[in-house]
Amino acid sequence: MSFFPPASRFMHSFRIRIFLAMTLIIVMVIPGTGYFCYLQATRIIQKQMQEFAVGSADQISKRVESFLSRHTFNVKLIKAFFEAGLIDMGDDREILRYFSLFQKGHPEFFNITFGDENGRFLMSPAQIPEVNKTFDPRVRPWYQGALTSLTTHWTDVYLFASTQKPGMTVSVPIYDDTRHLQAVCGIDIDISSFSRFLQGIKIGSQGVAYIFDRENGRIIAHPALARRPWQSFHIDLLRQVHQELKGQGQRFGITQYQGSRYFTAYTHYPDSRWTVGVTLPVSDLFENVQSIRRAIISLVVGGILLASLLSYLIAMTIVRPLTRLKQGIERIASGDLDHKVAINDPDIAAALARSYNQMAASLNQSTRELKQTYEALAQKKKLAAVGQMTAGIAHEIKNPLGIIQGAAQVTANPDRPKMMREQAARFIMDEVERLNHTLTVFLDFAKPPSPRFTAVDPVMAVRNILDTLELQYPCHRFILTPSGDIPLIRADADQLRQIFLNLFINGIQAMPENGSLEVRMSSNALDTGRPQVTIKIIDQGTGISQEQLQTIFDPFVSFRDQGIGLGLSVVSQIMKIHGGDIDVDSTPGRGSRFILNFPVEKEVRHAAPDSAD
Repeated sequence: MSFFPPASRFMHSFRIRIFLAMTLIIVMVIPGTGYFCYLQATRIIQKQMQEFAVGSADQISKRVESFLSRHTFNVKLIKAFFEAGLIDMGDDREILRYFSLFQKGHPEFFNITFGDENGRFLMSPAQIPEVNKTFDPRVRPWYQGALTSLTTHWTDVYLFASTQKPGMTVSVPIYDDTRHLQAVCGIDIDISSFSRFLQGIKIGSQGVAYIFDRENGRIIAHPALARRPWQSFHIDLLRQVHQELKGQGQRFGITQYQGSRYFTAYTHYPDSRWTVGVTLPVSDLFENVQSIRRAIISLVVGGILLASLLSYLIAMTIVRPLTRLKQGIERIASGDLDHKVAINDPDIAAALARSYNQMAASLNQSTRELKQTYEALAQKKKLAAVGQMTAGIAHEIKNPLGIIQGAAQVTANPDRPKMMREQAARFIMDEVERLNHTLTVFLDFAKPPSPRFTAVDPVMAVRNILDTLELQYPCHRFILTPSGDIPLIRADADQLRQIFLNLFINGIQAMPENGSLEVRMSSNALDTGRPQVTIKIIDQGTGISQEQLQTIFDPFVSFRDQGIGLGLSVVSQIMKIHGGDIDVDSTPGRGSRFILNFPVEKEVRHAAPDSAD
């Protein structure tokens, strides 16, 4: 009995099972669909983020190129003034005056320099004369670069000799009419102007664009360099980003830094070692994803609640008519075959109810007809059994009565010799004894005595019977072969002896002289685990045909002239009373084997001898 019967009924409720099954499916499908949509949205946004970052880097590279092209244009303009003779290359004052005018319109020009092939050097803003005399421009990178490229040249970032601040120089060679080099003119650009330029480019809410040297990783321009006070966080972040992406050989990636994740995309600046980079926090681009996730979670929770309610209503709709149908089936099981189930719902439940009512009516009619048929059949069976028994009894009594009648006539005739009349009297006594035996067998078959069950040793029971038979039938050989230890069985000792005697004598009568009768015993277990003792009785007789095997245990069936036909019927009846079973396997000309199975009384075993002859 369940300790919590209400809980047990709740867990075994069909309604609850349907509800839980549908709810489980919904809980698995809706969140799974939502999570799949969330992953798809994340992948799409990541792809868009990559395209945005790479596209931004390309656009910034073009804007940087446009920014630098203005300085390239200005230095070419100065070159054109010199080559057109608008500026006297030999007048230092005039050169410095023009340079000063250029600087007023372009404050980002840090210095404008001039150097010729003789080592003459001029710079605006003007320096003290000693600097111009001692400074040799021909060894400077802006001068050598212009001579090498023979056109406009941008130097790498280096420290200006005048201020020791980092910057770059765009320079150009100046020729005369014969294309002979006259001088090199250059414009120094303060690197901070690049940083201020990049500071004006907006990328998301917190993203930044920057330029660095991809060979050594040195930062060339970054908005953080133009801010005061200067903070190293952004520079340290870019160094780590550059180190990770360079190690992976990629131009795009996500980097974890100080608990936050950042997207980065690179693009190479044309004709230089520069790389333009864009870095922005993942949180900037994932704001939409977070909104989608919150919306999906809300939809999933709402969908589960709504679907659970619908599941419960559907479960109730399904279970209510089924409950009525179940109650109707219980009424039929209790014997009320006239009960009708009333379900008016226009669905399968109503169809089931109609089918059920038709089945109940048909079952009721069939039950009445079957009852009448069974009663008639039982009556016929009784009459047939009585007729069969009467015929058997009449047959078994008729022959002795004929002998008794003839012997009585001889005894009653005084003219017959005394010896003949005495012999006739003995015939009468023998036939009376035979009649008594026949009637006793009939009575045992019709109403066998109630068994008195005790624990019986089957080995000893069989051995005692075989010892007796060896004296009566010395021309036959008897073998007892127990296999292992044989436990006791629950049986009536007298009825057990009757079983063995019937089977042994049948085997002896079926065998020729010098035939062997073997009894094998073993202990085994059924599929249910119940132990049993199996006894096999094997003879070397003429065998039994397959047709005879079909009726061998029926009453009044005998295949011997002197047999009554009740021996094996009695054996089968006693085996059933003992809770056992009997079977036979026989081949004509090769003998028969009777197999008996007895239930075990208790696990008491006996040492098994090899054989008993």
